[in-house]
Amino acid sequence: MTMSVNEGIPVNTFRNYLNILNDSSAKEEIKLKATQELSEHFEIIMQSPAYPSFLESSLKIFLRILQEGDPQFIQENTMQHIRKLILEMIHRLPITESLRQHVKSIITMMLKLLKTDNEENVLVSLRIIIELHKHFRPSFNPEIQIFLRFVKEIYTNLPNHLSSIFETSCEIWINDLKDLNLETLLSEAYSVKTIHVEKPLDSNSQQIYNLLPRGVLSLKVLQELPIIVVLMYQIYKNAVHQEVAEFIPLILTTINLQPTITQRNLTQKEIFVDFMGAQIKTLSFLAYIVRIFQNF
Repeated sequence: MTMSVNEGIPVNTFRNYLNILNDSSAKEEIKLKATQELSEHFEIIMQSPAYPSFLESSLKIFLRILQEGDPQFIQENTMQHIRKLILEMIHRLPITESLRQHVKSIITMMLKLLKTDNEENVLVSLRIIIELHKHFRPSFNPEIQIFLRFVKEIYTNLPNHLSSIFETSCEIWINDLKDLNLETLLSEAYSVKTIHVEKPLDSNSQQIYNLLPRGVLSLKVLQELPIIVVLMYQIYKNAVHQEVAEFIPLILTTINLQPTITQRNLTQKEIFVDFMGAQIKTLSFLAYIVRIFQNF
């Protein structure tokens, strides 16, 4: 017997959408439509008596797609829309006992995405990590230390990126999207760049795209890192005390970084605001830990 939920939409309909997502032969456009339908009716699904079993099967498929799919760096790509919608649905999952058993596998996947995915997806991944740690306080495991070392690496490398951050143009002009040298562009992208295609294949095709920076270089991601380090310290104080102590010289260096007058004149205002925002959040981080590490 098919179990129905609000608005008379049967749960089997949602299972069919999951099957489409899980079908390697299904076209991306069809997968996107299925993901959009799931996202649109997600609250209805969560109120259904069938939700616990749906959660089990959907998470398996969601995490597999995130694991096996390649990160996308063109914002308009169909697969990027699918991956972001999946992450947003994971973020919307209600904090219930049904979710507890999946917390470890979700956090493991989110930590992996931080290192590989684009700014948009990493920002959602960070929100998921924060929510799950706040509510479930999972037991300490070595992944936390690996994460803190990863954050430390971002701060360590930041001074070396200063000239690229403030001197690289936010506009890219090319004849064809195929001409895009993604690897080179991503190595010096710290915020979203606008791609102008001068000769589209037909008059209906899109002429402007957005290049998303890698999360590891993104200034917007940099703004969110201090709060998560503070949270890790609050939950795992004894296990991460030394790692957090090692942040202090890096924080002081970050706060003292500033573009030259020339770089300020070259820089688009949004990049300067994002950079300043990251410094302000880092200063708040220092204000928190300075009380704990007064001797240091």
